[in-house]
Amino acid sequence: MAVRKAGGYKAGEEIDSKCTKCKMVLAHTIVAMVGEQIKQVKCNTCGGVHAYRPPPSASEATAKKRRADKKATPEKGGAPITDYDAATRGKNLASAKPYSMQMPLERDDVIAHDKFGTGVVTDIKEDNKAHVAFPDGPRILVYNRA
Repeated sequence: MAVRKAGGYKAGEEIDSKCTKCKMVLAHTIVAMVGEQIKQVKCNTCGGVHAYRPPPSASEATAKKRRADKKATPEKGGAPITDYDAATRGKNLASAKPYSMQMPLERDDVIAHDKFGTGVVTDIKEDNKAHVAFPDGPRILVYNRA
C-alpha cells in the first residue's frame, strides 16, 4: 500500500484500492484527481477504471466477515444458520407440548414456545439447559426449574 506523502498523491502514482471487477484490494494507478482527492483509478490487474474506493480498515473488514458468516447458508457453502429442517425431519410437529420452564425435557422432544414457535430439542447441556432448534434459529432454553 502506498504511504501517504506530505504533499499528497499525484495522478500516475500507485495506490491500493478495492477493485469493483476483481472484488479485492489490489494495486491501482491514479487516473484522475480533484484537488487532493483521488477520484478515479485503474486496476493494475484487470485494467478496469473506476471510482477510488479506499481499502476497508481492519475493523470494517472483520465486521463485514462476521455479517457474511452469519448470513451464510448451507447452499452457499457456509455454516448452517439453523438445523431446524434436519431436527424436524420425521417428527410429528402436531404433537408439540406447550413449553414451560418447569417441564422436563429430553433430546428430540417437540415443544411449542409462545414466542419462538415449534421447536425440537437437539441437545441437553449444563444444568437444566436445552438447545432447541426453532425456525428462526437455535435457542437455549432452561427447563426443570421449580
